Amino acid sequence: MSNSTPLVSITLAAYNIEPYLVEAMDCICGQTYSTTEILCIDDGSTDGTRDILKEYADKDKRIRVIAKEKNEGLAVARNLSLKEAKGEYILFLDGDDLIDSELIEKAVALIAKEQSDLVIWDYQAFYANSELEGLNATSSELSVIGADDTVALIKRPAFTWVKMYRTQATRDLNISFPKGLTRQDIPVHWHVLTSKLKRSILPDKLSYYRQQPDATTAQKGRKLLDIAQILLEVKKVLDSTSKYDIYKNTYLEQQLNMLHGMYDTIKDELKPEALNLIHNQIGPEQIAYIMSNKPMRFQARWFYKKMKGDTVALLRYTLWEISRAIFRLIKRNR
Repeated sequence: MSNSTPLVSITLAAYNIEPYLVEAMDCICGQTYSTTEILCIDDGSTDGTRDILKEYADKDKRIRVIAKEKNEGLAVARNLSLKEAKGEYILFLDGDDLIDSELIEKAVALIAKEQSDLVIWDYQAFYANSELEGLNATSSELSVIGADDTVALIKRPAFTWVKMYRTQATRDLNISFPKGLTRQDIPVHWHVLTSKLKRSILPDKLSYYRQQPDATTAQKGRKLLDIAQILLEVKKVLDSTSKYDIYKNTYLEQQLNMLHGMYDTIKDELKPEALNLIHNQIGPEQIAYIMSNKPMRFQARWFYKKMKGDTVALLRYTLWEISRAIFRLIKRNR
């Protein structure tokens, strides 16, 4: 292996994704950059996922399958991937999403050119395979965000699969995905972006994010309550790295918006539990932020103000809920 073609560890976390796995593996194996190890973690699947991975491994010597007998979640699979990876660079993929055939080649070229530790690219959501052609035709928001604009990058979606890391840099930071929680990429997103890692921006839409009604990010059940703990994990990261004071306003904005989003989205029967978790995180700092003119979603600000007994905010929030319900009804009946 020459310096111009460093080994890249493409890691894939897979759990019961049989209907989508062949497409995902074809995208990975068909990359124009071929100096790769393809590390597949089967997280205790009970469908045909493991058999498909083994079939691919039999045909492609770059593929290594680690078959776990027990399902322990995405965080454990990713942490295991980081431990097992042999490449100079690493990226973490989900088994139901797709990537552009030139993704690795472009990312390696940029990270080598700029001698960076991290490269970030953009993504495009899709529902049906018929939408795949031309998905990256629209311009990327990353084209107007500088690599040194930490706050703007933090505010973007925290997906781990739109980043490629220098492997040793992540190990030096002691990166770890929090076990057992949904949205576990958020604390890692904050950890990486608030660190001293040198970043590069690849302003192309090179990942294709499949939208599924039963996907973790689409669920409205109890797992959505994990968001409250995830935000505390972010706070732990900032405290442990002495970065909280620097990014306090960004954190408070994200915390307040996400907690409201959790409450607004979750099933009605779980709203009292969600509200209790929110009360536990609203202290003097949060109240001061809510009462300021600092940025946050207007409906979130009304939500918190009505919690504190503001009747005007209660009226505004109620009217917003009614107007949204009417809009959704009209849209549904078109």
